[in-house]
Amino acid sequence: MGADSPDMKYCIVITDGASGEPVPEFGNKTSLETACTPHLDALAAEGLVGLAKTVPDDLEPSSNVACTSICGYDPRLFPVGRGALEGAALGIRLADDEVALRLNLTHVNPEGIMQSYSTDNISVADGSALINELAEALDDEMFTLHAGTGFRGILVVKGRPGLMSTRMPAAHDMTDQYVADHPTTGPEAALLVEYERRAREILAASPTNARRRGEGKLVATDVFLFWPGQRPENMPPFSSVYGKQAGIMSGVDLLNGIAFLADITNFHFEGVTDGPDNDYAAQGEGALVMLAEKDVVFCHVEAPDAEGHDSNAPGKVEAIEAIDREILSRLRHYAESKPLRILVMPDHPTPVLKKRHTRDLVPFVLSGPGVAPNAGIRMTEAEAASTGLVVDPGHLLMEMLLSEV
Repeated sequence: MGADSPDMKYCIVITDGASGEPVPEFGNKTSLETACTPHLDALAAEGLVGLAKTVPDDLEPSSNVACTSICGYDPRLFPVGRGALEGAALGIRLADDEVALRLNLTHVNPEGIMQSYSTDNISVADGSALINELAEALDDEMFTLHAGTGFRGILVVKGRPGLMSTRMPAAHDMTDQYVADHPTTGPEAALLVEYERRAREILAASPTNARRRGEGKLVATDVFLFWPGQRPENMPPFSSVYGKQAGIMSGVDLLNGIAFLADITNFHFEGVTDGPDNDYAAQGEGALVMLAEKDVVFCHVEAPDAEGHDSNAPGKVEAIEAIDREILSRLRHYAESKPLRILVMPDHPTPVLKKRHTRDLVPFVLSGPGVAPNAGIRMTEAEAASTGLVVDPGHLLMEMLLSEV
C-alpha cells in the first residue's frame, strides 16, 4: 500500500451524519446540496467523487459500525458493541462477565413523548453531576455507572450475558414519539426497565435538576439504556495493518474508543465538542498539529449528526459550512506546500426529517497528489451517484487513500 511520495500525509475528515434526504424548506434539496462549500467543491473538482457503503446489510446503521469502516477495518470482523467502545475511551476495562451499555439522560414530557434524547444537549458539568447522583444511589455489586460526555453515560452490568440478546431501542430513534411504543424486549428486559424506573425516581428529586429548572433549562426526567457490548477482541494496530502512524481528534467517546482499540493516538484540543458549540477553527488548527506528528489523521466532526437528530435543518447546513470554512480551508492551504491527500465523507446519513440514521450509501471526495479526477464536481448524494463510482465494502476506501489511485 505504498504512496506516491514518502513525505505524503493523509487526512480523513468525517462529517458525521452530513448526508441525508431532500428537505422541503430547502426546495427539496439535501443539506449537502444546500450548503455553500467552496473548499469541498474544489476538492471534488480536483479528485474522485463517489459513494461508499460503510454499513453492511446485516449490521445496524450506527456510528460504531460506520466509523469502524472509515478507519479501515471491516466491522463484520470486529463487531464491537458501542457501549464497550465508549467505555474503552473512558478507560473502562471490562471483565469477561461484564456488559457495557450506553445510557442517555433524556427528557420525556408528561404525555410520554421523547422531547429530547440529550436533555437539550446538556453540558458536561450538569450531565456528570446527574450521572454521579444516579451512581451514588444505584451502584451495587451488579451495576456500575460511569459519566461520559454530556448526556452520555456507560453502565457496566456484571453477570448478565443475556443483555447481549436483549433488544433496546436507541433513545435518539424515539424523538417526538411515545416511548411506550418502543419497549425493551428480550431476556433481560425486566432488569433494565426496573433500573430505568429507579433512575426516574432519583432524577425527580435531583438537586441538579432543581437548579436547572430554576434556570429555565430542560431537566433530565429519564434514562434509557441501549447499545450493549462486551470486552472486545483486539483489533490489529493501524500501524501494523497499513504501515502508517495515525492520530484521531473527536468530541465523542466512540471515536476515541475505536482509536484505543486500534492503537491510534488520541489528540485533545480545547473547544472540540460534540455539538453546535464546537470550535471548528480549533479543529482545523488541531488537524495541522496532528499532521506534523502523524502520517494519517482523522478529524471527526459530530455537529451535523447532532443537528440531524434534532431536526434542525438550518443548523445542519451551518455545521457543514463551518467544516468547509474552518477545517477544509486550512487543509487546502497546507496542501499548497506539502503533499497531502484528503478524504471527506459522512459515516452515515442522518436525515433531518427522519431524525435518525439510515443505511444509505454515503458520498465521499478523495483528492490529492496521484488521484486522477472523475466527473464529480460536488460532494452531494446525487452527484456522487452520477459518477458510477461505488466502494463496497466501505473499509476499502482506506486502501484507496493510501495507495496509488
